Amino acid sequence: MASEPYASPDIRKATIEDAPAVADILTEAFADDPIMNWMFGGPRPIGQLFKEMTGDVYLAQGFGHIAGDGAATLWLPPGGSEKLPFMNEVRLAASMFRSGGFGALYRARETARVMEASHPKHTHYYLFSVGVRKTMQGKGLGGKIIREGLKQADSEEIGAYLENSNPRNTPLYERLGFEARAPLALPDGAPPLLAMWRPVASPS
Repeated sequence: MASEPYASPDIRKATIEDAPAVADILTEAFADDPIMNWMFGGPRPIGQLFKEMTGDVYLAQGFGHIAGDGAATLWLPPGGSEKLPFMNEVRLAASMFRSGGFGALYRARETARVMEASHPKHTHYYLFSVGVRKTMQGKGLGGKIIREGLKQADSEEIGAYLENSNPRNTPLYERLGFEARAPLALPDGAPPLLAMWRPVASPS
């Protein structure tokens, strides 16, 4: 008996009410992320990171997309701020300390400092995260949901920037027009974190 054809879920803009679902998708997708596991000393604080960042930073000051229960993105437009509210920062720091002690706090602080300093100085859209659930990977959903954010950047003739924390994702980003820049200068022992820039797409 032939299997049913894969039906890609509808992609839509995420709302504040979607914050728990977006955070849950991204938590699963990043559970084995090399940079986050190095930084935190294990996967436990990853869920706390997305819980604190999704609703109170990215969906409040930026935007995201969600595809059913399978994939999600978080973007920051030009002029947005990644600064966490104080209590969110306290909860995240406590989770990091429980997981990796002072070493995790140091690695997280240094990584954030380097990432902030490495952002392009000119106007850009920032793709903070994209994640696809394990059972939905390999179906093209990651590319489709990223394109939704790129449409907004292209409509304003503004480039896009991301940090690629997993080398296996490099071909996907390159297909979408992102170009690799130099790896970020993280502390010794860190996995590679690759800056990638996408210029405005030429009209088709």
